[in-house]
Amino acid sequence: MISYISIVGAELGTEKGNHLIEGMLAAIPAKKHYTGKMLGICFLISFQLVLYAVFGLVGFLLLRHSTFVKSLHLNDYLAKIDPQYLWISLILALLSLFLYISLAAYLVSLVSRAEDIGQATSGVTSILLIPYFISFLTQSNPNLLVVKILSYLPFMSQDIMPVRMAQGAASYSAGYVAVAISLLSAVLMYLFAQRNIFTYRSETPLKYLTNKLLRRN
Repeated sequence: MISYISIVGAELGTEKGNHLIEGMLAAIPAKKHYTGKMLGICFLISFQLVLYAVFGLVGFLLLRHSTFVKSLHLNDYLAKIDPQYLWISLILALLSLFLYISLAAYLVSLVSRAEDIGQATSGVTSILLIPYFISFLTQSNPNLLVVKILSYLPFMSQDIMPVRMAQGAASYSAGYVAVAISLLSAVLMYLFAQRNIFTYRSETPLKYLTNKLLRRN
């Protein structure tokens, strides 16, 4: 996720920070340009995932009879994992990835200088680490109220819900509810980022968002 967040920052932030986007938007609407960028990143993600799957499968087939692989007892380990659990975990991971890169795209779109790209992307990376650390708490307290709530929330469910399901604290139905919430949030986040893309402001992203919240309150 950190890699793709950096890619979004480099793709969108550099164009805007160097004012290259002004010439592009003279011929292409901002929404179409943004959609093309996001589609390109999604295709890149899909290609890498397929590549990882192919390499993993080929490696397993070639090495499954080796002494080292037999010592890992992978067949016994994989046989105990429910395919439905893998499916829910994978979908949550992909949706959360799309959420994070959409958020990164929105924050980078607030950048007016190339020097501020790192600030925009580092904020998203910091948010990314929160559910990762909470997942360790979930292993020992899967039924804690705050953990239950966070396991359904977008940006959080990808790390917490799979742990709760593995612990038997959440059913597959709960996992599908988290998937539905993340899917809806991904669509809304995309539309929100698309609507607010490529606007020039003098403030840094953090300062702009803070001022916007204060003005609203």
